[in-house]
Amino acid sequence: MSFSTDLLNWYDRCARVLPWRGERDPYRIWLSEIMLQQTQAETVKGYYARFLAAFPDVMALARADERDVLKLWEGLGYYSRARNLHAAAKIVAFELGGAFPPNAEGLRRLPGIGPYAANAIASIAYGKPAPALDGNQARVLSRILAWEPVLKTPFDLLSPALALMSPDRPGDYNQALMDLGAGICTPKGPKCAACPVACHCSAHAGDAALEYPHKPAPVAKKEQDLTILLMTMNGKLLVRQRPKGLLGGLYEFVAVEGHFDDEAALAAALSARGFRNVRLIRPLPDAKHVFTHRVWRMQGWMAQCDAAPEGFMAVDGAQLNALPFPSALRVYREIAEGVKKGGKF
Repeated sequence: MSFSTDLLNWYDRCARVLPWRGERDPYRIWLSEIMLQQTQAETVKGYYARFLAAFPDVMALARADERDVLKLWEGLGYYSRARNLHAAAKIVAFELGGAFPPNAEGLRRLPGIGPYAANAIASIAYGKPAPALDGNQARVLSRILAWEPVLKTPFDLLSPALALMSPDRPGDYNQALMDLGAGICTPKGPKCAACPVACHCSAHAGDAALEYPHKPAPVAKKEQDLTILLMTMNGKLLVRQRPKGLLGGLYEFVAVEGHFDDEAALAAALSARGFRNVRLIRPLPDAKHVFTHRVWRMQGWMAQCDAAPEGFMAVDGAQLNALPFPSALRVYREIAEGVKKGGKF
């Protein structure tokens, strides 16, 4: 039998049970695919259910306030996905009559839908023969083919992927490859003895599965030192909304570039930014957050001031809880919530 036949026979027996499986509603498929980018399925399950409860269809999402969308996304990371999701929903609802484009080409014109997501949605929702080439599929196919060139992008495999794809069940085929890559053809410990397509795998035949795929040399992450301050003014905590770019639209505490061993130097840096009569109360724990291409190394302080520069707002505990913050600041968000539970900031 063919590679796709063996793969689909296995999928029919062993497919993962996931909330979005079996869906043909392009809205729900789109939502799941965007959430699944850079995020494991187990993590997505709860977010997917809460998101659908709040925004059951594309019109509900389009009419939502961006702050509410970001709040529901809080902790899922890669927040540009949420902003693009909201922007795309507005286009579908208000410009396309509530109907998603029925092919990959049209889907790619929507914000946040790249080649992988467009092909996944087109294949699952509309039965289009479009390979959903992501890291999982690229790893599986590079081993099946013993693909020797360096894979700069999963779509380097587009031609052979199309040749292997089932024309009759493209959506199931894509999801079967996703399941195979997630549970059997894993990066470091492939379970070749349990693989339903091992007889088609050139890398397995050469006992060389771990040699594939051939990846470009990794790019070093930029390290950035920050000092995060839980700064209060008149008994309320100062926060501001981040501008466009990294974590744009989310909220943050007072932050200063660099680390400070000298309290006077930190106070001077805050004064130069427009904070008046700063009092440093006590240091807070260090924290670290790793982004795709950047690392934040954070020191923390509890502090007070009498005046803040434009752009900051002072919030109480209830307001703080309603604002969307990035997971990068989780340590300091939890400290702020704990302090507030004690009666004051």
